[in-house]
Amino acid sequence: MKKTIFTTTLLSIFAAVFISCGSTKEIQSAPDTYVSNEEISAPETDNSDKAEKISTETVTKTPKKKKNAIEQFFTFGNKDEYIFYDQTTVFTKEITGMTEKNASVVIRYDDHSAGFGSYNTAMYYYVLFDKDNRATLARAVESYFSDFENKRLQRKGKKTDKAYGKIGYRLSWGAISSSTPNYGYGEGYCGYEFIKGSPYFTIYNYEFENIYYERAGDATTRKSNFVKYYFTKSQLRQLLNLLSEEKINEQIIENDSEFIFSPSTSDEY
Repeated sequence: MKKTIFTTTLLSIFAAVFISCGSTKEIQSAPDTYVSNEEISAPETDNSDKAEKISTETVTKTPKKKKNAIEQFFTFGNKDEYIFYDQTTVFTKEITGMTEKNASVVIRYDDHSAGFGSYNTAMYYYVLFDKDNRATLARAVESYFSDFENKRLQRKGKKTDKAYGKIGYRLSWGAISSSTPNYGYGEGYCGYEFIKGSPYFTIYNYEFENIYYERAGDATTRKSNFVKYYFTKSQLRQLLNLLSEEKINEQIIENDSEFIFSPSTSDEY
């Protein structure tokens, strides 16, 4: 019996490490290059009416990631909660520096909130936005692109990581992607941060209250960790394209058509 428990524990640890390591891209996306007005010797033509627009062009769809044998073995918990329909990447700040991680783009079946799931500092998180907050995110990104294009970003500005205001979302987390029972709702912030001379759009939150703690007690934690994600402009374009209402509705119709089209019946008297 002890041998079985020991073997299972070792497999659990190995699975978490294996999946986590596999989530990091070997070749990182290039950071954005930013040159401020102060760094330009010649005067520049005003481009205020040419702010970069969020691309709505079709992004080449990445084949759905198949689970490896170890992840398949440990699949439990949230297996049937999400529609997994594409892949993108995000950056996180690890001990070793900025690291690009694979991220799954998902929709929850129960409330149709949508977002991305990725490892961040040894835990797996799903960041999920409802329709209103997806619109909030799109406006924040539009403002960031405009500030970038018109050279209004501040390298050493105060509170630039809150430059585009608050955004509400659901945060779910756990040791591996297929087991994220911890969750909470709260507000994070949209802004930007310069890392080694390059700007990144950021989404982050302080601790969220863990609703699952009411059931699990001291087997889990009362609150989430501080979580922060970083994005290049290219990553933002792809993410917003994948989280567009058109793409989300396509997936809902394909996977949940009975819910979408079930007619509401009027009361009879």
